[in-house]
Amino acid sequence: MDARVVRAAEFPATDEARWRSLAEKALKGADFDSLVSTTDDGIRYGPVHPGREGGPLIARAEPTRPWKIAQRIDDPEISRATEQAREDCANGADCLVLVAEGTCGAYGFGLPSSAAAFSQVFDGLGADTTIRLEASAMAARGIADALSKSGTDRSVHVGVDPVSAAAATTQGFELDGRLCTIVEPFGGFAGTVLKADGRIAHNAGATEAQELAFVLAALTGYLRAGEKGAMTPEAVFTATALGVAVDQNQFLSIAKLRALRLLHSRLQIACGVSEPRAADIHAETSFRMLTRLDAETNILRNTIAAFAAGVGAADSIGILPHTLSHGLPDAFARRIARNTQVILIHESHLDHVADPSSGSGGIEALTDALAEAAWKEFQAIEGEGGIMASLAAGALQGRIAEARTARAEAIASGALPIVGTTLFPAKEERPVHVLMPRPDAQTEPRGSRRGLVEHRLSTDWKGEAA
Repeated sequence: MDARVVRAAEFPATDEARWRSLAEKALKGADFDSLVSTTDDGIRYGPVHPGREGGPLIARAEPTRPWKIAQRIDDPEISRATEQAREDCANGADCLVLVAEGTCGAYGFGLPSSAAAFSQVFDGLGADTTIRLEASAMAARGIADALSKSGTDRSVHVGVDPVSAAAATTQGFELDGRLCTIVEPFGGFAGTVLKADGRIAHNAGATEAQELAFVLAALTGYLRAGEKGAMTPEAVFTATALGVAVDQNQFLSIAKLRALRLLHSRLQIACGVSEPRAADIHAETSFRMLTRLDAETNILRNTIAAFAAGVGAADSIGILPHTLSHGLPDAFARRIARNTQVILIHESHLDHVADPSSGSGGIEALTDALAEAAWKEFQAIEGEGGIMASLAAGALQGRIAEARTARAEAIASGALPIVGTTLFPAKEERPVHVLMPRPDAQTEPRGSRRGLVEHRLSTDWKGEAA
């Protein structure tokens, strides 16, 4: 079509009142509120919002480059995992997430937790392949040493996450000055050492605000521990990557990532950082949204979630293969996950605009509302003594459990339908092929023992007096 046709077209002036009258006519007597959505945090957002100008640009840490296409390497058979890594990197992936067995993000599988096993996987990979590790602090140190001996200057995110480790087990973990002894050996790496990751809260049933608050509270715990060990706030922020889950709720997932960047900047300002730096954020498609029934519908859910993560300015995105709810994904499921992102970047060019949501009234309003709700939950955690004390007392777990129960009841009543499971279920299930069946995995956070000290963050998320 000749673009001049569009430029020459004239549309009559309209306003929200005119639009609403037409919408009500189309509803044929149905309640207008049927067009209004409500999040698990009680945030209401409607079908139309006035545009907004002059807001902050919310972009990736490197906005001139596309996000990293991340692929999980979690096959316990090292020879097969090594072949998967070669296949992924040869066909579009430029980031590998090496997942050790028994970690929070293993979902029942994982590489043997040894430097030798990990070394075999990344040996021979190009220096331009970013590595993200998911392993215990002790294992990560050995793995990182092996990486340094390989002689490459690749970007490595070590991923030490003591808060998630404490939340996933009954063992306590005290955040104190010893945190510096974890960070210091990795000083020569281009990347990060620590990780404040909300996925464990998300997969346990947390709302969006609870997940964001979990990330902020974990990061604040690292800041306090760093202070005890003479680490500056700037050093802690530089050393820490962030992680969140994204799901099939496109607008809410976009807003969650944008809110996380705003909150991260706000926390830096509260800590006296004069020039806040952009966070390194890894987004992974939600494990809890994957269905066992009609598993192919997970491909659509993953596509929406990955789209949202790209628009929301994630620095790297990992798509969980659509068959992971059944077992260890085979080559076909892995290829679908990888190619979904390849298409979004190289065919849809989704990375070409730094902040596509800027000025969108609906997403901007949802971003602000979610940031405010997350900050309030964060302050509640701080009021309980910090993340470790809240987990030890079971306070945060209790609130997450309430959200999970409410969501389960909505699904059971039909108020929250799941396509292919509770809505339009398939008459016959198609066979699902996996390399090995998935064992039952416990993902609910259970707590730790020790807590943190006083807090002075008594302002709202924008820094105004509460």
